[in-house]
Amino acid sequence: MAIKLEPEQIQQLKDQLAEANRNSHFVIISAVSKKEHSGVNMVTDWHNFLNMKENNGENFDFHVIRDILPITTNLVYWAVAQQNLHTITTQGDQDDQAVDDLEFYTNKVMEENKVRA
Repeated sequence: MAIKLEPEQIQQLKDQLAEANRNSHFVIISAVSKKEHSGVNMVTDWHNFLNMKENNGENFDFHVIRDILPITTNLVYWAVAQQNLHTITTQGDQDDQAVDDLEFYTNKVMEENKVRA
């Protein structure tokens, strides 16, 4: 994977995620298409979950699978991958490595929280 973090960076990011967690805790959710009956599990925060549910509730059924995720090293890497992909996407570029990183670390968070990816 392309993301390389030093132990000090990981600890600093864990501290930042713990602070963010106080405002909007991290969750694993399921989004199932009402039309196609196919779904996806994803990691997000509580406020984003509520926003997705409100804005896309007519097309998808949203459910929380795991509530209040622990702040782990895998969650740190997931957050960095999420931010990297968001930064690239807002610049109008497509980066397969950023997509792969997000998928990889999302799966790692799912595994450690005993959710099938």
